[in-house]
Amino acid sequence: MRLLARLYGFHLPFERALIEAALRHGVDARIGARAHLLARDLVDLGADGAAIASLPMAEPPALRSPGEWLGAFYMREGATLGAARLSAALDPLLGAGSARGRRFLSDAGGWRECCAALEEGASRGLLPEMIDGARASFEAIEHWLADQSFTPTSSIALRGAPSK
Repeated sequence: MRLLARLYGFHLPFERALIEAALRHGVDARIGARAHLLARDLVDLGADGAAIASLPMAEPPALRSPGEWLGAFYMREGATLGAARLSAALDPLLGAGSARGRRFLSDAGGWRECCAALEEGASRGLLPEMIDGARASFEAIEHWLADQSFTPTSSIALRGAPSK
């Protein structure tokens, strides 16, 4: 639960920044909302809405250009590939075949659309900016997850496995 709470605190503002930057830069890509899946997972595992609403939120990267936006989009969508493996590894804890508690990890996202957007951006000469955006996004999530001062509220405290 602590990891999901931490991921929610990163992904909610990051997702909002992606949507705002897409509109600001006129980027023609659909941003599939996914942060709500983390909130739902937290509820599945026993957190209440007030505790979720009070979680600390990360400061997302600035995304000053279409290329930086594409790099951030790459980081977010690429994370869905590894998340599928994590989701499967939770079978012993959450039960095989159950989506409860791992909707965020199970969502495939828009990887194909992302790859097409990256190819198009690279063909327009945006690769250096794309690399900058991806690097800033990876650094932002790494910093956020490494912050040892994070203490979840009592409703987000680590608990035993939910009933199956």
